Amino acid sequence: MNAVRALDKDKAGVEEAFNVETIMSQTAHVKGVLTAPYMERHVEQPAYTEFPRSLRVVFYNDSLIQTSILTANYGRMEEKNNNILLRDSVVFISYFKGMIPKERLDCKELKWDDKRKLFVSNTFCRVARPGDTLYGQGLEANQDFSWWQFINAYGSFLPPDSMVNFD
Repeated sequence: MNAVRALDKDKAGVEEAFNVETIMSQTAHVKGVLTAPYMERHVEQPAYTEFPRSLRVVFYNDSLIQTSILTANYGRMEEKNNNILLRDSVVFISYFKGMIPKERLDCKELKWDDKRKLFVSNTFCRVARPGDTLYGQGLEANQDFSWWQFINAYGSFLPPDSMVNFD
């Protein structure tokens, strides 16, 4: 009976894993590798997987060239609808030809809306790219961040077309 009492009531229905590495694939092609120091899978409904001590995902194209890296200090995925919440120092870095950083997104919170197939943030966001830094309150982006837009952008920047014939 003491052994039963010794169980942590908060951990009932929770599966734990340490030093997690998960390969994400689609049609037998590796799309990403998720690593995390610790993971909890809460099996009671609604079931969800939680990464309370940080996570890192490296994404690849079909030629296995690294295209981007996503990190956050906290992550949670709802199993029923595949929605994902990332928060606390969320960073997404996209690469040009797998080596040269192209853009870096920093925000406090980022959500994946699986129904709309969009990343969404309502928090302060910063996007840095070579020679330019943009700021906004709120952001929407597609899955690979090849398209994104601020909800409320601010600051000054030169649109790419304005740099033509600029001396």
